[in-house]
Amino acid sequence: MIVTIPYRFIEEHAWCVKEYSEPYAEDAQYEFSVDECEFDYADLKDIVEAYTDDIIDILLGDRRLVKELLKKLRSRKIDAEGEKNAKR
Repeated sequence: MIVTIPYRFIEEHAWCVKEYSEPYAEDAQYEFSVDECEFDYADLKDIVEAYTDDIIDILLGDRRLVKELLKKLRSRKIDAEGEKNAKR
């Protein structure tokens, strides 16, 4: 995966002192694997909210993931409306 960070963002958020008077006019590119990514809970929540339909399609497209999702829902006693079910 390659992420491109626009040079304007780098300039606005840089913590270092600029060495030259000319603006840095190249985008920075970083390559990394999925294993190297870490997200905090707030970031994950934003991602899920932005890509809910895609996430659901991915989950429903893989029988193993559907089984895992159903297992989690049952273990937390969550019903079809998303409410915790107090019945036992």
